Amino acid sequence: MVQIVKRGLCAVVAAVLSVVVLGAAAKAAVPAQLDALYSEVLRRPQDTELNLRFARAAEEAGILRWALSAYERVSVNDPGNLEAQAGLQRIRRKLQPDVSQVTLELGGGYESNPRYYIGPRRDEAIALASAILFDERAISAMRWRTTGAVTGLFYSQSNDLNYGQATLNTGPVLDILPGWAVVPAIGGTAAYYDHHFYYGEGALTTTFESATQAAIKSLQIKTAYRSYDDFFPSGSGFYTEVRGRLALPNALGAGSVLILTPWVLYSDISGTAISPVLGDIQPGAYVEYAGKVELFKSLTDRIVLGANFTAIDRRYRTDIVLQTGGKRVDTLTIPGGSLIFPHLFSYAADLRFDYRYILDHSNDPSKSFNDHVVTGTLVYRFDPTQSFWTQALYSPAR
Repeated sequence: MVQIVKRGLCAVVAAVLSVVVLGAAAKAAVPAQLDALYSEVLRRPQDTELNLRFARAAEEAGILRWALSAYERVSVNDPGNLEAQAGLQRIRRKLQPDVSQVTLELGGGYESNPRYYIGPRRDEAIALASAILFDERAISAMRWRTTGAVTGLFYSQSNDLNYGQATLNTGPVLDILPGWAVVPAIGGTAAYYDHHFYYGEGALTTTFESATQAAIKSLQIKTAYRSYDDFFPSGSGFYTEVRGRLALPNALGAGSVLILTPWVLYSDISGTAISPVLGDIQPGAYVEYAGKVELFKSLTDRIVLGANFTAIDRRYRTDIVLQTGGKRVDTLTIPGGSLIFPHLFSYAADLRFDYRYILDHSNDPSKSFNDHVVTGTLVYRFDPTQSFWTQALYSPAR
């Protein structure tokens, strides 16, 4: 009986050992195959098909950095190879770390005519604050992006102009073509104005984006439904906006960036009113054609100068000019400038000053206005997943 038990135990041990040995051999087989392929790659580094075989095998084995190197070699030797371009994008996306950043902005300034054409016209001191979130991380093998913002604008005398807004958007980041990704997102916005809830909004956006050393490009298509509170003369309705963005680093020499932002907006929001924030969607039924040009230039590592110009042509479909009987057309020109002191107090803190001159020329004389806006703000960026004070005191060696 004892002999039978011993033989049984030996058989079990032998079976377990054979499974372990076979498993270890299988695991070792993959690196061995990769080593063999790599030896061939060393002999023929410009062989596109060989490098692609090595990249596929490394990616299948989960050795992503080996796969990345192989796809990069193919891209250098065969720049038009679509498999290599797609592989580079796919591997870089898998290796991309989670990113989370909050940008805080706090400051004040002066505005010469915050009521625009409504009146009475009087100077105001203003205070402004905002918190902007950008978060992108891997969730179940998919990149997921969430953006949000909370902003506030406060006036020294006209408390009825105080304005607040909160917005949040979220959606996946999907690679569609070599060098291009699409971000479909769903979001919402709520605003407060004149001591009342101002409006609520739900939106669907689709953003196509590409980033290379030569240029950063994006195209966003947004459709939203906005509903204003009954306290205001505006009602509700849809609007659609198509907005492009092209950033060209070093376009005018080292340390410069040129940014072009054209957009077209179709609004079918009923009612009329004027938003207290010019950059917000104005209520009304109209088509808007617009564009903004921005140029930033680093004079030193501590001083950046900026200039910008915005032009807006807004053509209303239902607003009639009483004097002429024609439809209302507003043309806005907005030149501006910036002075930025990056990393002034710490590596993540900037001090900036901005100026804008807003000139609205309307074929309805009662709707024309001009306004000067000067602001100074402290901008601070930090990772909400890390220690706040460690980041606040961090200052890399120069």
